[in-house]
Amino acid sequence: MGNTLPRAGPGGWARALGIPPRRTTIGDRARKSDVFDPEFLSELEGIVVDSGMAVSSAGQDLTVDPDLQEALDAFRTGPEGKTLTEDAFLALPPPLLNRRCDGLIEACRLSPRPEAAKAVESFVVFFQALVPTLGAEPAREVKATFFRLAPTLLQMAWDDFGDRGRREEGRLALRQLETLLLEVASVRLAPAESDLLFRSLDQLATLIAGGEYALAKDLVATPLLGILRKNRVSRSLFRLMEVEVAIQRYLKERLGYATPQLRLPDDIAALSDFGPVHVFEEEGVDGEPRRYLQLQLPDIPILSDIVVHLEQEGGPEQRDLRLDGLGSAALDLPPGLYRIGLAYTPEDERGG
Repeated sequence: MGNTLPRAGPGGWARALGIPPRRTTIGDRARKSDVFDPEFLSELEGIVVDSGMAVSSAGQDLTVDPDLQEALDAFRTGPEGKTLTEDAFLALPPPLLNRRCDGLIEACRLSPRPEAAKAVESFVVFFQALVPTLGAEPAREVKATFFRLAPTLLQMAWDDFGDRGRREEGRLALRQLETLLLEVASVRLAPAESDLLFRSLDQLATLIAGGEYALAKDLVATPLLGILRKNRVSRSLFRLMEVEVAIQRYLKERLGYATPQLRLPDDIAALSDFGPVHVFEEEGVDGEPRRYLQLQLPDIPILSDIVVHLEQEGGPEQRDLRLDGLGSAALDLPPGLYRIGLAYTPEDERGG
């Protein structure tokens, strides 16, 4: 089967399928108060402009291989046989959304190229798992990007990303898109930032649909991933400083300490109420009580990126406690007065 999903201009492959265009213009630069970091916004704008030129140079509209049209029609046919529009797809409740995705997976599994089908199936399953973890607006944007990619995913599964020399590039493009969507899930964006980010993902999807895998990687995926990760670290460090101030104030109010510290076991009762610093006990699986330290960490999306450093005053004990997804960690330290510090250690810096 030849590659009949070659190249598309901006919105071209969407138009070929009767999907209305979206995010066709870059919004006005936001007021400084609307964004965390103006440099981040500027970098996003740069990616949109650079990749937009590449997308604009890609020639023809999408045509879907006739052998796949029935499977594609099944994916985008709504109730009563009507065409499922993008808006209708975005409004699908989770069970119906998963049913559509399962149907796409089944169509991919019929492919005579099992390795390609498996790569695409992995991406669809990833999408199904990701969406429930997102807020309303990111979920909407991610679902819209997926809806537009559906014809491409089907074609990828059946023609194995085109000629042999480009197969690994195509699979890498899908993996990079997964990584980018995970980054989207790990940062809260202002509206202007979100608009530019998802416009970049639109352009990435268009380049992937056109088989321009190298351009997709070099012009969009790699630089976008870099600035998202850099910005996530900057935002988290800033939020962490705010958390440290809140903890210091709370401990001074509750315990009278001028610096962040707690004495074990004396201060446990005073920190039993839910607050910026919370110490509580829970029964473990072995029936024995376990003591836990929990911190409030607003606007830090991945709580397990935070490490609490406890250093015993006048003693040898030092401990780094990595928080779990709920912002808590087992507090199994011997009695003593402990100074508290917080460190931000993202997942890719954990050293395994």
